[in-house]
Amino acid sequence: MIAAGDQGDKVMPAERAIAMVRPGSTLGVGGAGGVQEPDLLIETLARRFRETGEPGRLTEFHAIRCGEIDGRGTSLFGAEGFVSRMYGGSFWPAGTPALVRQIHENRMAAWNFSIGVMYGLLEAAAAGRPGLLTEVGLDTFVDPLQSGGALNEAAAREPAVERVTVGGRPMLFYRTVPIDVAFIRGTTADPCGNVTMEEEPANCGALALAQAAKANGGRVVVQVKRLAPRGALDPHLVRVPGILVDAVVLSPGQRQTTHVEFDPTLVGAARLPLEAVPIPPMSADKVILRRALLEARPGETLAIGFGAPGFIPAIAVEEGVFDRVTFSVEHGVIGGINGYACGGRTFPCAHNPEAIIDAADQLRFFAGGGLDRAFLGVGEVDGQGNVNVSRFGDRIPGAGGFIDMTQGTRDVVFCIRLGDRGRRKFVPRVEQITFSGPRALREGQNILYITEKAVFRLRPEGLVLTEIREGLDPRRDVLDQIGAEVRVASDLIPMPDICFRDAPMGLADLWTTEEKEKT
Repeated sequence: MIAAGDQGDKVMPAERAIAMVRPGSTLGVGGAGGVQEPDLLIETLARRFRETGEPGRLTEFHAIRCGEIDGRGTSLFGAEGFVSRMYGGSFWPAGTPALVRQIHENRMAAWNFSIGVMYGLLEAAAAGRPGLLTEVGLDTFVDPLQSGGALNEAAAREPAVERVTVGGRPMLFYRTVPIDVAFIRGTTADPCGNVTMEEEPANCGALALAQAAKANGGRVVVQVKRLAPRGALDPHLVRVPGILVDAVVLSPGQRQTTHVEFDPTLVGAARLPLEAVPIPPMSADKVILRRALLEARPGETLAIGFGAPGFIPAIAVEEGVFDRVTFSVEHGVIGGINGYACGGRTFPCAHNPEAIIDAADQLRFFAGGGLDRAFLGVGEVDGQGNVNVSRFGDRIPGAGGFIDMTQGTRDVVFCIRLGDRGRRKFVPRVEQITFSGPRALREGQNILYITEKAVFRLRPEGLVLTEIREGLDPRRDVLDQIGAEVRVASDLIPMPDICFRDAPMGLADLWTTEEKEKT
């Protein structure tokens, strides 16, 4: 490790580094929920604002909100006067911390775009382009025909996205947001500012954010756990080169995730035995996840979304098919067993990952149709098959990578637990459209909605009940328990009974039989 007297000009205390953020600056913040969070930088800046009232009136830009609990990460920007404008790919998953109240009260203008679009805006800024042209977001709440991604009246007065026609096709043009200062995080840096990320369980756009800031004549501040001498870092492992970095801040107590100091199995430095993966007990959720996994086929690349779908890898382990598919999440992790599935509290990571690429690259892969299938949770769904995961009354979780995945993937499986909340899950009209059922039909997508009682498919006439649990009555046990208008298929069939038994489904044998029949 580097000696204290050989640190170079770029290594400095957090208090000095955050002084680069001036009143009215546009601050870009890297990281994601619980991972790669530049927590020391954010907390030092927030403390300075509390003590001095400066730097205020910031514009804050984050592709993914960071901090898993209130009082950390993005939530610290909720102090009144601290931030006047915010662009985010996600906001806060539960409750209404001060940040969300500031948005509701129009004390800051706020916009929500998909994570993939947010990274695309950074890439556009890095290249000096005026914005991002894409189909991602059409017919959802980020489309100007709806709310243009504006979360409140203050944002609606400043349109940030236009609907345009290119080659006869409708598209969305998102305007670039110039970055003045970037806060990013890595594991190790040398005195020149070269940064490696060997202990980071995800890589969430650090390079794109740094490049965007430098293209605007801005500054880049990186937080790291340790320092290394100049020339000691393997150049193949440097994820952000020193030519982009203005300040290096040492944070020796930096945790790998919010809840874990360091777990080598999250970065490939050790392996977690599959026998150590906890198998979920029999429950309504397990029924849903089993039925969902029945849709997968050997060799497929699958994405799992936030919430219950994160446990699908554990079901695959129980069934002995984990090694026959590849799971991924939007944060750049490919392969492995999601943190949720192993009993953890952090979603954007996996034990035994096969690869950890940049989240910006992962979202581009998703949006371009690289996935075979996506398994996602649902907040609300209506009779047209529209889904809302982004806004519920006072709560503003945000779209996350949901729009990128659902518009770019042909086969999408939504996982919905009914319980006694059927009328809150299936509603006459969703509050906000994060996924458009009519658009999915026009694009030829195959959309499935799985509950513990029944399975619905999206057809031209809307949601259609196609499977029901043996012994249940469609009207009494399903249709009368939900608030959406749903039709019943003339060829209604029972849900597979193997989803309900208190023993493995035998999926490995089913797949082997299918493969033999094909040959």
